[in-house]
Amino acid sequence: MAAPPRILTIAGSDSSGGAGIEADIKVITAHKCYGMTAMTGLTAQNTTGVVDIHPIPADFLRKTISAVLEDVGVDVVKTGMLTSAESISVVVEAIKKYDLKAIVLDPVMISTSGSVLLPPDAISILCNSLIPLASLITPNLPEAQHLLSYYTNPEALWTAALPTDNISSMADVVDLAKRLQEQCSTAVLVKGGHLPFLSDGSIARRQTDNAFVMDVLVLSNGVVKIFNSPFINSKNTHGTGCSLASAIACNIALSQPLPTAISNARNYISGAIAASYPLGKGNGPINHVHNLYRLPYSKGQFFEYLITHPRVAAIWDEYVNHDFVKQIANGTLKTEKFVWYLEQDYLFLVQFARARALLTYKATSLSQVNDYAAYLTGVIRESALHVKYCAELIPRLTERDLISKSEAPTTTAYTRYILDIGNNGDVAALMVSLISCSVGYQVAARNRENEDGSVRTEEGNRFWRWVEEYASEEYEKETQIQRDLLEELAGGFGVVQVEGLVEIFRKVTEMERNFFSAALEAKLV
Repeated sequence: MAAPPRILTIAGSDSSGGAGIEADIKVITAHKCYGMTAMTGLTAQNTTGVVDIHPIPADFLRKTISAVLEDVGVDVVKTGMLTSAESISVVVEAIKKYDLKAIVLDPVMISTSGSVLLPPDAISILCNSLIPLASLITPNLPEAQHLLSYYTNPEALWTAALPTDNISSMADVVDLAKRLQEQCSTAVLVKGGHLPFLSDGSIARRQTDNAFVMDVLVLSNGVVKIFNSPFINSKNTHGTGCSLASAIACNIALSQPLPTAISNARNYISGAIAASYPLGKGNGPINHVHNLYRLPYSKGQFFEYLITHPRVAAIWDEYVNHDFVKQIANGTLKTEKFVWYLEQDYLFLVQFARARALLTYKATSLSQVNDYAAYLTGVIRESALHVKYCAELIPRLTERDLISKSEAPTTTAYTRYILDIGNNGDVAALMVSLISCSVGYQVAARNRENEDGSVRTEEGNRFWRWVEEYASEEYEKETQIQRDLLEELAGGFGVVQVEGLVEIFRKVTEMERNFFSAALEAKLV
């Protein structure tokens, strides 16, 4: 497996987990990149606000950055809260020493309450030394105004965020972004989340308005690009700024052009807000891993997900530990009922083989044709064994006699359901509809094993060969091939598709259980 892109986040810690280093690592992981950290400060905070900040000494920060870069290396650096002029100087020093080219800088300068977090000397080094080295800076509106005020009036000592009264339209945000970019000569993304806009570019004054979040990107060549997305009315927005910057850094590391990297990052954040859940008493965090929920199971574990699903687990247990199988194993089943089962199961296997043949028809490559054709041969072998069993239990019974038998209602319902899936569904649906029978028989037979895993023998039990057949290594290999084929498909499933497959599996497992029950309840003449 190729090493993933490496992202170093230089930022502060958020004890509540919604922002800062903690959020960055979640975002980086969600983007399938490798995250590393250099902590600039510890915070005691929660969803209601910051209680205290403990800065990390600059010399320790220097050692942390060097330790990471001299060993693992880095593809993109993302910076967040830089607590002091000394910390910013260390970052500038590292960028120059290690010749780092891709830097996404989130200028964390203004608190939620509007206080300026950085002292004047830190802002001076930030603007004059660090920002010119960055590939992109991502200020929100208050931060953009504060940065511009420094560039135009370096002597001003602002202690609070400047009012946004002068922002009355999207055109004002574009003008602010362009002016800031001209001053710093670095690509600028001004985030407009603080002021939702209407589609015509005016400010949305009410939450009930059909509002949009609009961000403005000004590239280093002066080209302007405006991004917009529907405003999501949610209080769970803690950490959106640093999370957006981290997502952009990941997308840059994944070789996406800057506008594309920003667009995809914004989509990720919108999804994270929409999928958030209430935590804490204040502004809750966004859901950083929402995009990982596409598959609710690990690679290679789809079948385990099916049999342990809440809608399936109890039915599966009733099926693989059915009294019918137990009576086969202990030899107490009436011979007539076993013969009835064999006759019906033979008729079932005829239709089952037809359904498996449809897999070959639906295959999209020669490799799949070969795999599914091998899948079919197991059914043919199994049906031949049924004929042999029946002939041993009822002398002179032939395969022609079995073919002439009438299907029981449970047999018809089950087989026609599978054939309907085969005719109208895709390969995945058909495989799921078939595999409950195949693997279930193996599990049921193996459940009759000794504690050491060996299959015990039953003297005088004329049905015991049934257990040995389905518990055999040969049958296990057949079912494992089927499971492997399904798991190969499962890596490409989507959430809606998975739910549909669970329902198919639940239904066929229920039919398997009912098939065993019908054998026990069969009224024989």
